[in-house]
Amino acid sequence: MTKIICVGELLVDMIGTERGNLEEVETIKKKPGGAPANVAVAASRLETRVEKVATVGKDSFGEFLIQKLKEENVNTDNLRQVDQKTTMAFVSLNNNSEPDFMFYRGADEQINENQLQGLKRKEQHKIVHLGSLPLTNQETSQKIRKAVEETENMVSFDPNLREDLLTEEYEHRLIEIAKISDIVFLSEEEYRKINEKDEEALENAEEIIVSKGEEGAELITKEQTFNAKPLSVNTVDTTGAGDALTGAYLTFRQEFSQKNALKLAVKSASLSTTSKGAMSALPTRKELRKHTELL
Repeated sequence: MTKIICVGELLVDMIGTERGNLEEVETIKKKPGGAPANVAVAASRLETRVEKVATVGKDSFGEFLIQKLKEENVNTDNLRQVDQKTTMAFVSLNNNSEPDFMFYRGADEQINENQLQGLKRKEQHKIVHLGSLPLTNQETSQKIRKAVEETENMVSFDPNLREDLLTEEYEHRLIEIAKISDIVFLSEEEYRKINEKDEEALENAEEIIVSKGEEGAELITKEQTFNAKPLSVNTVDTTGAGDALTGAYLTFRQEFSQKNALKLAVKSASLSTTSKGAMSALPTRKELRKHTELL
């Protein structure tokens, strides 16, 4: 069975309960979130062994997040609490179901070497999946990169380019991590931007998964390209759909062919858009089984 170690931000999503940009919404509800944390829960709900490496604050929000991951059967042995505030992301949805983000950074940057030791141990079917937010911190970025360079396990990466955080230095770090990753997950816009910035950034990747929103997703390998179409669903909230796709693809790529893994991942992403919230909307294997003959 695949084992996935998800490294990166675990934070609280403060979600607007009505439509509109952040300056327009009046009521906000807290939800667990963070892209690699969403990936961890997505994979766990699909019955994969998952471990989370992250740092939260010694506060009520930190306790809330740790308890949530335990409830989702995610290994929390390498979750650390520090004397900083737990990171929060405020998000609202506009009339096109697209998210408007604003971050209040805190503990997520403080991942240390001890937490990263498990990345290096070689295990069969083990995947190290990296989120991008802690890479904004130079010291933390260096620790993560060193651990990745020393691992013999497969490395997966989601650069998740966020314009409000993107400095030239941070962008350089993202590209350098992409260069040493085996699997890279990107949106169409991210795929274009990274190739324009550095045409060698994705040369070493064995598998590049490009999400295309309503058009599904594309898998690019060194030998061929596959496409998968989404399910026809009533879309309520697209937040976390890419994380649902990532968690599902990493889960199924060992069980099935790459093509079928992509099909299942796109179906999982489709189902995740049918209710509000990133983590809470992620489908289980049982729910996904209703929409495919592969499981």
